[in-house]
Amino acid sequence: MEKNMLTFAMTTTTKLAGLSLYEKDKLLGEIHVEMAKTHSTTILEQIDSLLKWTGKKLDEIENVIVSIGPGSFTGVRIAISVVKGLFFGKNVNFYEVNELDALGYQGYYNLKINLENDENVKIYSLIDSRKEKIYCSAYEIFCEKAGNKLELVKNYEVTKLDNVIEEIIENKQNGENNKKIYLIGDAVFNYKTKILDKLGNFVKIFEDKNLAINTMTYVQMFLDKNLGNDDVLGKNIVKKTDIFNLKPDYLEKSQAERDKK
Repeated sequence: MEKNMLTFAMTTTTKLAGLSLYEKDKLLGEIHVEMAKTHSTTILEQIDSLLKWTGKKLDEIENVIVSIGPGSFTGVRIAISVVKGLFFGKNVNFYEVNELDALGYQGYYNLKINLENDENVKIYSLIDSRKEKIYCSAYEIFCEKAGNKLELVKNYEVTKLDNVIEEIIENKQNGENNKKIYLIGDAVFNYKTKILDKLGNFVKIFEDKNLAINTMTYVQMFLDKNLGNDDVLGKNIVKKTDIFNLKPDYLEKSQAERDKK
């Protein structure tokens, strides 16, 4: 009897924890919980609930997709530690996803679903790191014979929100006037008033419900045959790894590392 492939996806990179469980390409269940403090107190309960509600067992999961950041240092570590603990010694495939890439693709898929013209589009992924410090990257959509694809045009960086705002204004004034600029990520939600005040009609913002990362996007990327093994971003977007090489990608040093100096 053929085994139905179960894929489990998880993120605790931001305050919004996300879990989803798929059977092949069918969504069985998902959980989103915004935590005031740390995810460590409830995340195992949430996973247990997801399995109970869907009638599935941990041993049935074949693929595990987890965010490696950037984002909250503690949050990123929690997700990776939890999947390592739960699936240690089990026959599963581990995959890692960069949260900024996933947000870029979430915006891209959202445009496709809503049948919006996605040509001449630039998408900024913005993750809040508090006090207007953000993790940022940008993507453009390019036409290929096999279909449209996303390309990284602004590499991952840690910066201030004001710098991104200034960059968008400068680019608009120097040739990107016809390009549609979309913003996505929890930083957009958290600083929306300032962004709209400074940028006004220069940018478009996705609906609030689509601003934060959704783990369904991870699975969508995993199942997207157009991505192949080597996407135009120049790397595997959903990168296969193993339990020993699954590590956080903070983009910057943690406070503990900074305190050592």
